[in-house]
Amino acid sequence: MKNCNYELVSNKMKNTQDVPKDKNLYYRCSACKSIIPSLPKDNVGCQCGNIFIDIDYWRLSVKDFSLFEVLRKTGG
Repeated sequence: MKNCNYELVSNKMKNTQDVPKDKNLYYRCSACKSIIPSLPKDNVGCQCGNIFIDIDYWRLSVKDFSLFEVLRKTGG
């Protein structure tokens, strides 16, 4: 994801049902700084395991929402 710019959409999410997803939205874990797409092609998670997306069940798991951010890709 080099040469990309992101803007913060929200860091106030409290449950996975409220989390938006779109082709230009990404999730960042502020603990490990991993950025993952909200609509991945494969199962994906952040490096520390706080965020995980299971595409087989279309399930987003977040262990600690205080470390979860939704970003919008703005360039690159």
